Amino acid sequence: MTTFVNYLKLKMKPIISELQAIVGHAQVLITEIDKAPYTKGFRVGKGDALAIVIPETLLEIWQVLQCCVQHDVIILMQASNTGVTGGSTPDANDYDREIIIVSTRKVKGVQLLDNAKQVLAFPGSTLTELENALKPHHREAHSVIGSSCIGASVIGGVCNNSGGSLIRRGPAFTEKSLFAQINSEGKLELINHLGIELGKTPEEILANLEQANYQIGDAPDWQGRIWAEGYAEDLRDISSAKPTRFNGNPNYLHDSAGCSGKLAVFAVRLPTFEKSAASTTLYIGTNDEYELVQLRRFLLQQLSILPSQAEYIHRHAFDLTKKYAKHIYKAIDKLGPEKIPDLFAAKTAWDKRVQRIPFLPKNTVDRVIQWVNCITPSGIEPRIMQYHAQFEHHLMIKTDADQAAELQQLLTHFFADGTGQFFQCSEKEEKNAFLIRFGVGGCTVYYCESHGIDTNERLIAFDVALRRNDDEWRLKLPKHLQDQVLFDSCCGHFFCFVNHQDYILKPGVDGHAFKQEVLKYLDERGAKYPAEHNVGHLYRASETYKAHLQQLDPTNSFNPGIGKTSKCKHWN
Repeated sequence: MTTFVNYLKLKMKPIISELQAIVGHAQVLITEIDKAPYTKGFRVGKGDALAIVIPETLLEIWQVLQCCVQHDVIILMQASNTGVTGGSTPDANDYDREIIIVSTRKVKGVQLLDNAKQVLAFPGSTLTELENALKPHHREAHSVIGSSCIGASVIGGVCNNSGGSLIRRGPAFTEKSLFAQINSEGKLELINHLGIELGKTPEEILANLEQANYQIGDAPDWQGRIWAEGYAEDLRDISSAKPTRFNGNPNYLHDSAGCSGKLAVFAVRLPTFEKSAASTTLYIGTNDEYELVQLRRFLLQQLSILPSQAEYIHRHAFDLTKKYAKHIYKAIDKLGPEKIPDLFAAKTAWDKRVQRIPFLPKNTVDRVIQWVNCITPSGIEPRIMQYHAQFEHHLMIKTDADQAAELQQLLTHFFADGTGQFFQCSEKEEKNAFLIRFGVGGCTVYYCESHGIDTNERLIAFDVALRRNDDEWRLKLPKHLQDQVLFDSCCGHFFCFVNHQDYILKPGVDGHAFKQEVLKYLDERGAKYPAEHNVGHLYRASETYKAHLQQLDPTNSFNPGIGKTSKCKHWN
């Protein structure tokens, strides 16, 4: 009865009826069970929201923003909600205003420019959608789908300076975007920095953009940086005591790039790249971490052209993925990554049904998934399984086929006096290896969900950019901290020296104290964090980054509290 009364009170709020008039009643979610998929993060983060609004056009987004500004509510822009630091969901319930989450997942679309050499991406467009749009043109996007971002949005990657796995291209970055900003007087403004003339009024600009009613190259600000050029050469400086990339790096902050949700982004302009005719993947195994670190330095110095990817998996991560994320890598293999968001949506629908049955556990669907995982074969190729049994450390290096001979020659020379081994993957093994790597990002989450563990309490994740001259790759915890860990999972972008380390803690462990001790240890190693997953609500923004966010959003109306900053209006 109480829930129904609260529902009626909420429904009677003026802002709710106004939002319903803009997008329709069905696109404004106000019941707790309907809001749940949007108010809880993929890994961490959970809080209340007054409503979830799901616009279907750019103009509807603008009108929703106008309504929210008029009612002085917090605006939280959300695309795919695939983030791993809780940055696109509310964090607890200690805000000074009510929250409206604006989900942009239905505002899809990509527009190809200049014979597909560039692209305009809309708020709900995903990496998979962009990849499919470019395939007929034999080109590919700046980023590829990674272990934690299946279904992730293109714009979300830019807003978070997501690093990705492509060595030569660096973090997602552009100076060219169209975004809404609330100025210091509290007025909502639409700012066109796309370098494309679209008109004067917001309505005219958005209509021309959606209808592709424009000419490119004739605007005075057409030129500008649209990717992190020079990143690959920075990697070769293996003597540097500084990490190559990290969140909040001033080199990659500009308007929407690195904005962490402090702007409402309508479109970004990005480059595309010529797709390699063929690739070769070499699979490396070793039990000597130092040997692997030395291999990284050797190849960065000796290779004439850097490979496209160099992805690391630790044996523990391999084990957890093989057991708990099997359904994900098999689904991608059989159905393609574009179907994964639909499968997540279907699971959410079943979760809702289960929650209405009092005698069933809330994680019933997760338990069923893991039961199926237990009784089905791994689907992993024999040679990869052989290396899994033999070696602790696994590294997959993918390069253009015409660079493969040089890489093989260098590996043969390096391991002549070493303990590691390698083999050239068949096409099936290459696909298999990277599917496993993509599954690693969710393996600890799926373990927690199937065992009824609160990820906000016992799953502690670290996204770390190590010094380029660091002699160690793994995080070496003192015994008293290691004794608090139930399981750990480590993967990463090895040439970039970006380490993703997850810990599932034992029951009763103080997760906050554990995290603070690990962060102190990382500070002592000269590491930067987070490396590529955004500060979210897990990491504290540096003073430089905080000042940048304040400049973008002086009234603190968009995504307040990000980077452990103030949640109050005007940052008070």
